[in-house]
Amino acid sequence: MRRGQARGRCTFFMSPYRLHGPSRIVVAREWGGQLSWSLRPRCLRANPPRGRVLFAAPWVGEFGWELMNWQAFLRRLSVRYERTIVCCRETSRMLYADFCNDLVFHEIAGSANCHMAHHIQNPEELERVMCCMPADADCVLPLKYVPASEQSFVRFGKPRDDLRTDILIHARRRESYTERNWSHENWDEFIAHVTQMGLSVGAVGLRGSTLDLVGVTDYRNRDLAETVDLMASTKLVAGPSSGPMHLAALCGTPQLVWTNQGRYMMGKTSREKYESWWNPLRAKASVLDSDGFNPSVESVVSQLEALL
Repeated sequence: MRRGQARGRCTFFMSPYRLHGPSRIVVAREWGGQLSWSLRPRCLRANPPRGRVLFAAPWVGEFGWELMNWQAFLRRLSVRYERTIVCCRETSRMLYADFCNDLVFHEIAGSANCHMAHHIQNPEELERVMCCMPADADCVLPLKYVPASEQSFVRFGKPRDDLRTDILIHARRRESYTERNWSHENWDEFIAHVTQMGLSVGAVGLRGSTLDLVGVTDYRNRDLAETVDLMASTKLVAGPSSGPMHLAALCGTPQLVWTNQGRYMMGKTSREKYESWWNPLRAKASVLDSDGFNPSVESVVSQLEALL
């Protein structure tokens, strides 16, 4: 990793881009993340910025980390600058629309983990977007850890009558970490129970990464702006731990989430994330973790009934 490599008035540090070499993912301890924050460059400290422009280098990590460790950080940092430029995926544009002046979209391909990208397949795309940075800009790259006190979270989504549904589900079907996918049979049984309770069900997420289910209103592949309105208009979002579940927390929407008891980045469990660490709006969160990512349908339905 590189730190303090100057380019004009820009400072590169703690580079989250790995272009060559083997990919080794290390679970960081909390003190390590706090140390990385204490070593942040001067443009991120309390003293006035050097330039008038802030350039946020491309976010290439996981969506949940973009929600909870990046977009709110840039929002808080942007008030110190006359102009803010954010480089992001086009699908994430809504996260930055309220504070940035310009967006630079990227299509960097690689293996993402938390805030990092491994084995970037098209380094020319990374070079292209970095060339969009003004010479006098202060450049910030994704950090491993940003304290909540250094972030400005806002509530996403507005309730809409035309999008109201009782429950939204994220029926994950990813080829990575397949043990986190709840089975098609479980979802069918869950939907049958919920329908018998007189509740309407909608599905969110991306086609191809989620199951095709019968008995639900299909809201998949909607843009992020409409998805947060959906979440703001529902009573509850349910599903295994995933980025869309974290998005629900930033809409202030109650969540029913199942996960395991493992400790992940910063030594945090998923329960800690949903209940406090990654719940800045203090949305109601019910976490099932005693049976990992494969709880029984009965236990999920029972918890749903208790919530509603």
